Parts: sequence; structure tokens; C-alpha cells
Amino acid sequence: MIYETFLETVTNKLQEALGDSYQFTLRPLPKNNGVTLDGLTIQSPGCSVAPTIYLNPYYEQYRHGTDISEIVHDILRLYRATPSPSALQADSLEHFSDLRSRIMFRMIHTASNQVLLKDLPHLPYLDLSIVFFLSLERNEAGQMTALIHQEHIRRWNVTVQDLWEAASHNTPLEYPAQIQSMADLLQEIARKNMGEHYDPELISELLDSDDASPLYVLSNSNGLYGASCMIYQNVLKDFADHLQADLILLPSSVHEVLLTPNLPETSYEDLSSMVTSINRQEVSPEEQLSNQVYLFSRKEGTLKIVSNAPELVGASALS
Repeated sequence: MIYETFLETVTNKLQEALGDSYQFTLRPLPKNNGVTLDGLTIQSPGCSVAPTIYLNPYYEQYRHGTDISEIVHDILRLYRATPSPSALQADSLEHFSDLRSRIMFRMIHTASNQVLLKDLPHLPYLDLSIVFFLSLERNEAGQMTALIHQEHIRRWNVTVQDLWEAASHNTPLEYPAQIQSMADLLQEIARKNMGEHYDPELISELLDSDDASPLYVLSNSNGLYGASCMIYQNVLKDFADHLQADLILLPSSVHEVLLTPNLPETSYEDLSSMVTSINRQEVSPEEQLSNQVYLFSRKEGTLKIVSNAPELVGASALS
């Protein structure tokens, strides 16, 4: 079954399962770093907020042998586990005062998102851009968010600075920063995957290396868009003071950054080449943040770019 037929078949089967009172809209949606995904919006009767489910990964499942009925069942399960946000009234999306506490920010790569950024209110930060979204619902199944577009701030009659004032207050409270050593993180992964065979002393011995610089992971408690923590107030300063060192930041993805003390023998260009290689080989195009290496100075309290990496990331780098 070709891709277009797959999209039509899934949409028709979902319509049969949910009934004619539901409205379905299938359209390509621009995502991060030049990626475009096919999103299916399912509008339930009388509801002003509709979730969008991206069908591209389901087609990959189908190509690898998953039956179409199983895919439809999985989409229905996901849809039903993500109910419309109960706290929102039908007209609440019209009023900024009702939404102020739900406005958050995250970061994307500027040069790789020129088309997307034309329609998003944003603030520049180094080679990145701060963009804003609504946190509509969070539950065991995940979270429902919505990017804030130019039409929203026109409708609300607010400025980008108004968004920033709300988001810079809300985001650290809703998604608090967490810093974990790489060794502890790998121990945690081993514990989850090895079960009764987990031996902490053996894992510690395998991870121990006198030659390696200590490596830490900065993200948020939710694990989504945690790279934004790099601009939370005092997060880098407090950790640099704790280590008594300037910090090198390696952009692992939009979800986290890696931290390590800056040492005299450090080659920023070698690190940047490593980040670029990992981005191209290991990180999905939509989740790449940057190829650059950043340095946080304890003395100046500032973050700056210290490498000269390829300008584009993600799908934009391949076009």
C-alpha cells in the first residue's frame, strides 16, 4: 500500500470507528528543522480543542509488517487516552488572561527554521530562537501542547515581550531543571534493563575512567524540550560554582544538553565535530538543536558560542 492510500485508509477506518459526528482534517504540518509531518486532527463534537496525531511513524510500522487494524486500534487508544483539556472553556483560547499561566517556552535552531519562524513570535538567543507554546494538558499518557503563532498574539493583542514575561516565569516552575551525572544516568538505565542481573559495582567499574572528564546531563523533570533549561535563571551559574569551573555545553538534542568542565586542553572544534557527527548519525532531524559548542563563563555569567560548526541541522542540512 502506497503512502497516500495508507493515509486515506487510516482516516476512513477512524471515521467508521468514531462516527460521523467527528470531524477529521489531514494536512502536512511544518515541524522543527525543516521536517514536515502529516498530522490528522480529530475534532470531537462540541469541543474547541482537537489533538493532532502524526501518521508518518505509523506508516513505518505498516511497512515493517504491523497490520492496519492494529495501527488504527493504537491510534484510537492514544486518542482516547488524551482527552480534551478539561480546564479550558469553549472561548478560553480567545483571552490571554485565561492562558497566561499555560504559556511556556522552548528553543529551536534559528537558521534551520527560517520558514517556521516567519509564523512564530520568537526571541533570538545565540544561534537559537526562543519560541512559545501552550501547555494544555499533562497526564499519564503524555502531554498536549500547541505552538503559539503570530495569529494568536494578534488575537490576544499582546507582544512577544508579554509572552516572554509569562513563559520565563511559568516554564521553570512547570518543567524544573534537573542535572544528573552521566554515570548515574547510565546506572539508572542499566538498572531498568538488567533486572535481577543488575550489579551496581560491576557497572561502576565499567563506567570508571580516570581519563574521562566528568559529564552531566541537563534537562527538565519531564524530559521534553529540556534544552531550554540552559537559559533558566542561575541554573548554569549555580552548577559552575558547584564545580568551580567554567562549563562547556554540548547540545545533545532539543530535550537535553551535556555539561562538562572546561579544561585547558579542550578543543572546541573537535567537540563540535563530534556533536555534528552525532546529530547526523544518531539524532532524528526534528530533535537536533545545534552543531555548535557553547561556553559558560563563571566570571562573566554569560553563555557564548566557541566553535565554527556547520550552519544547518536536521532536514534543512540535507536539502
